[in-house]
Amino acid sequence: MMKVKSLTMCGVWTLFFNSACSDKTDLEQFVQQTKQQHTALIAPLKATPKFEHFDYAGKGKRSPYVLPVRKQTEEAIDITKDCLQPELNRQKSHLETYALDNLKMRGTLTDPHIAKQPTIWALIESYDGKVHRLSIGDYLGLYHGQIKVITKKSIEIVELIPDGSGCWTHRSSHLTLVDEDSR
Repeated sequence: MMKVKSLTMCGVWTLFFNSACSDKTDLEQFVQQTKQQHTALIAPLKATPKFEHFDYAGKGKRSPYVLPVRKQTEEAIDITKDCLQPELNRQKSHLETYALDNLKMRGTLTDPHIAKQPTIWALIESYDGKVHRLSIGDYLGLYHGQIKVITKKSIEIVELIPDGSGCWTHRSSHLTLVDEDSR
């Protein structure tokens, strides 16, 4: 009984509200009047520029759509002089294309199973995010840097630097372990 009464009341209220909203002429009149008074001022579009074709005449040169490859400057080495010279016949490693500033020491590895002298490797992170394992005698850096000593905290590197007269001199450099917080 209660449901029938509540449904009847809902129907009465619906009819009441619908009959009150049937006359919308004043609302329509207001909308028309507002549209006539307010017009949007949109600036005209600029004229489309004329397309000019550019003929790329760089045949034999690097494609403009390919990233440039980092090229290492080759040193002019005078082999006729009797002084210190780098070894040019050896194959260069991947880490010799990076400056020492772009390399970070991330840790070391040791092999405890070797009884006489445990081998220690240095873990080096290159600028592109790859980690490389190096040992004593390996090369890195732009100036023929060779690893001489590896400790748990640093690497001692001896580089060959041109002296300007066609000969080369030794320079000692270090890479130290980088903390995780300094990433």
